[in-house]
Amino acid sequence: MPPSDLSTYILRPSPNEIRGTHVLFHTKHATELTQERTKRYGYTVVYHGAILKTLRSIGLRVTAGSDPEMLLRDLDFDYIYFTQIDEPFQGHELLIPCIAAYREIPFLGPPAPMRALSEDKILGKALATSVGVDVAKHVVINPILPGSSNLSMPGRWVLKPRNGVMSEHLTFIESETSWHAALAGVADPRHSNREFIAEEFVPGLNLTVPVIEGFPLDGFPVFVERGEPRNNILTESGKEGRSPDYASEPYFGPGAAMASAAAALLAAAISPFDYARFDFRFDPEQNRLVFLEVNMNCAMGPAAVIPRAAALHGIDYQTLVGHVFTYSLRRQVRAS
Repeated sequence: MPPSDLSTYILRPSPNEIRGTHVLFHTKHATELTQERTKRYGYTVVYHGAILKTLRSIGLRVTAGSDPEMLLRDLDFDYIYFTQIDEPFQGHELLIPCIAAYREIPFLGPPAPMRALSEDKILGKALATSVGVDVAKHVVINPILPGSSNLSMPGRWVLKPRNGVMSEHLTFIESETSWHAALAGVADPRHSNREFIAEEFVPGLNLTVPVIEGFPLDGFPVFVERGEPRNNILTESGKEGRSPDYASEPYFGPGAAMASAAAALLAAAISPFDYARFDFRFDPEQNRLVFLEVNMNCAMGPAAVIPRAAALHGIDYQTLVGHVFTYSLRRQVRAS
């Protein structure tokens, strides 16, 4: 069981840090947190609004922004708190870490090279392998390479974008026919020759481990996430709340200790990152745990795993956001 009393680890911004830090809250929806946008984009807008409100309730001076070009102008900011941007090029989530580092402004999350492990599923799996954590068999599918449209492998597979988020365009493959249909989808011009990854399906449980830096690596419980009923796969519609294909709860059963230990290994290898969740698949019959991916700067709305894990220890939402901000700011100020 994770440690129960984490109160001594909580960081809070000092009065000087509150007065002296102008925060740019930069995210896709920061400047348009409307009901109309919520209807279109769902829960993402809600949690972006919750973060912005909470940063201001701490007492910080916060400016909202959603246009990355503002980072190229004269800046009157001491810290960039960003979550999600939506630019039409691959690797766009690395844009803010790169610009902020160049302009020497502290920002939320890891430096760009580490953030790439979260954005590229192949790099993430290479990291896991390097620290002795198992991964499922997988292959990269590049639609412009000859022969890619004829790929077919026995068994069950899960196809998803190499750099995808929120389980977008995820496809389950279990036959030659479904391989043909999936590969036709990969070749769709709307994907602009985007690379996909086919990962061998591992039956069982979805386990995710929240890690918040400044607390012990095993400070928070493992969560089990339940997906669609047939194969227990997490879907985009379920994660966004548009279907009932998602539920999660703390989990202390078989595989939990393995997932917690694996997450600790991975977290130690990539620190600093401020906070993240490490996703695994666990097959109880084979007692096999495989790493899926790490999500840095992941969703931190009140209903997400990170805040719910903290709440189990009596850490409310404002205290959590304040801790993450304070830890992140101080480690970068010390480094400079």
